[in-house]
Amino acid sequence: MIEVIAFLIEHFQDVDAFPPREDLGELLEEVGFNDEEIGNALTCVDELQLKSVIPADVLLGSTAMRIYCDEELDSLPASVRGLLHFLEKNEALNPQQREYVVNALLSLPYEDITVDHAKVLCLLVLWAHRSELPVLIGDELMAALNGHTTMQ
Repeated sequence: MIEVIAFLIEHFQDVDAFPPREDLGELLEEVGFNDEEIGNALTCVDELQLKSVIPADVLLGSTAMRIYCDEELDSLPASVRGLLHFLEKNEALNPQQREYVVNALLSLPYEDITVDHAKVLCLLVLWAHRSELPVLIGDELMAALNGHTTMQ
């Protein structure tokens, strides 16, 4: 799934530039992705359009600290939680975007929940929302697409 998302980010200006879903699926198959990877990635992209359980205006106006429940603590390595905290503190991610990334990470198999995968999911959210990023943070997140990162 992560590789499909990275491909989409690298090859399309934004989600509005996607061809119709069926054509996009065929394109991704031609590139070499399997049906499961494609389906999971497109579902992940589709979920960006869904309303969150907590209204966006409440999340965006929140100054509260994020407390992770036991399931999240067991699943999300400290390095991933640290990355999300860093990005939110530096205003690269807002609370609503952070929650999307947390939910997307929790849908991955445990062994796939890594800092690099978290960076790619953060990029997906920021790309889909057409968010502006500080240059150094953007460069580091973009490096995750090719597997050459240093920020933790």
